[in-house]
Amino acid sequence: MESKHVAIILAVIVIVEAFMIGYMAMTNNQLNEKISQLQSDYQELLAKYNKLMIVHFPLSLIDDAGRVVVISSEPHKIVSMAPSITEVLFALNLSDRVIGVTRYCDYPPVVNEMKENGSLTVIGGYWDPNIEVIISLQPDLVIGYSSVPSHVDIADRLEAMNISVMLLDPHNLTDVFDNIILIGRATGKLREARELVDQLEARVSNVVEKVSGLPKVKVYYELWFNPLMSVGPGTFIDSLITMAGGENIFHDAATQYPIISSEDVITRNPDVIILPDSYMTDYNVSIDQITSRPGWSAINAVKNNKIYFIDEDLLVRPGPRLVDGLEKLAAYIHPEAFKS
Repeated sequence: MESKHVAIILAVIVIVEAFMIGYMAMTNNQLNEKISQLQSDYQELLAKYNKLMIVHFPLSLIDDAGRVVVISSEPHKIVSMAPSITEVLFALNLSDRVIGVTRYCDYPPVVNEMKENGSLTVIGGYWDPNIEVIISLQPDLVIGYSSVPSHVDIADRLEAMNISVMLLDPHNLTDVFDNIILIGRATGKLREARELVDQLEARVSNVVEKVSGLPKVKVYYELWFNPLMSVGPGTFIDSLITMAGGENIFHDAATQYPIISSEDVITRNPDVIILPDSYMTDYNVSIDQITSRPGWSAINAVKNNKIYFIDEDLLVRPGPRLVDGLEKLAAYIHPEAFKS
């Protein structure tokens, strides 16, 4: 077996040497001709790639609910039924085409400005968008989630009126990136979507590379304080903690959002505690209040001042900013890898 591997390696070396000798034997003119040919080949490949990035309408897509979505022409009146979808649309420079959003859509900041000046219509909440308002906007594309019953109901009713509706169902970062591509294709912004995903994937790879080989750090993410709640398997937060080089202390929970006890946290003794920043902004919960909980002085995270606040939207909205959340988590969990 080893001799076979050696033979293969020697063969590769011989081929490479022959290739290099061939180039060394070239005259300057021959070398310039070869370079010109390579440049021409590159331009040809680039042209083919660019052609693939052009979306032609009418277009048929399969959404995450397995439904065939037919989009007759490039959408110019888009309704978003979720904050994360709004974030994707704006990241793809589609702000001039979005006409309706939920009351909870607030990023990028210009979304709030557009709602205030009337250039964006509020269609209701995330769980209860108002179909009558949506219909009144006469959209040519509505995007929602198949996991939200009201979105599915609205999709069925709008499709009967020949209004295109696309339903998404992301469960991890890969799904989110696929959804960005899907939205890009549906809106004629495939090139922008591909470029955005390439950038996001590069940032994810950078984080994963930096924490690779480092010891796993036990992390407690507190979702709520009364009653105490954390996150379990199958959640974005759980998977992001793992990707950031941490170990969610409630990864073995029976549910995605387990109700826990203070004693559970003490027993599992996390090295890092992460809290949503709404604790401070909306509920006046301070780090002192966390550390003064009975028995918590024995927790490693408390003893070593490893308690951090984070914008929870970065961890729960399935859009481009999940990568921001991953980077922040990684910096909290493994600061030694992100000193620069």
